[in-house]
Amino acid sequence: MNKKNLILGGVLIILIVFAYIYQGPVKEWRESRGLAKNFLAGVSLEMIDRVEIKKGGETVTLEKEEAGWKISGTKDFYVNEKVAESLTFALEKIGEKKLELVGKNIDNKEAFKTDESGIGIKIIQVDEEFNFVVGKTTPDFSGSYICENGSEKTYRINLNLIVFDQEEWRDNQIFSFMPERVNKMRFQYPDRQFWVEKMEDKWKGILPWAFSVNEEKINEILETVGNLKAIKIPEQNFEGTGLEKNLVIAQIVGENIDETIMVGQESEGGQYFAKKGNSDNIYLISKEDRDILNRTTIDLK
Repeated sequence: MNKKNLILGGVLIILIVFAYIYQGPVKEWRESRGLAKNFLAGVSLEMIDRVEIKKGGETVTLEKEEAGWKISGTKDFYVNEKVAESLTFALEKIGEKKLELVGKNIDNKEAFKTDESGIGIKIIQVDEEFNFVVGKTTPDFSGSYICENGSEKTYRINLNLIVFDQEEWRDNQIFSFMPERVNKMRFQYPDRQFWVEKMEDKWKGILPWAFSVNEEKINEILETVGNLKAIKIPEQNFEGTGLEKNLVIAQIVGENIDETIMVGQESEGGQYFAKKGNSDNIYLISKEDRDILNRTTIDLK
């Protein structure tokens, strides 16, 4: 055997020994130091079809659409814009972060809330699924504890996943626009209807007759409607809501704005049923917000 073959043979032996050490002792040493392969490394935001979130025995499915994260099984409910941004960020980064082993057996899972008390997550991609549990947030609030389904091990991920812990995924924001962009409003009730319009930077009543209006009262209405939020999202059933009776209707028109809010009757909890003119989503708004919309021409003077 010549010298060249001996050298090549020696290199091969070294590589075999190195591979053994890396897969055996080194791997164990890495794990003993808490370093582990991220089992979510294959998560790709572009490939995600939907995300299932199970909390307290209830499961919510979020479908990824161009318009945002839609709540599956609802008429037209989407995740709030700020929550959607946090969710998207978490899903973008979750496969990139390193995992630190913090618990090696099932007895540790209760302390980290990665047992059945945690939040079950299923990320469904075009050709792959990822199942894991999100437990508590780390003491410094910079990370979370997670556990792969079927595993006894708990890991710390340097990414706060508190976004998965939502009491209500459906967006309670009904309207969001700047009041100064509005230049016309219509108010309609069973016994009356009137319009007000902003002309030369001053609000005036124009229909069914001309009448004066108080700028502060109009601004109060605009500020309320411009940031109108639901107190609660009720069962999505029109029966008993009174929304078909046109009890209160307010139309807001302006620069790139043409929105209508319809308010029905009072609920058992003292709120009022409401919906947008272009959607069948049903909300509950406060009595104070309803009263601001329930006006007469005399009220606005």
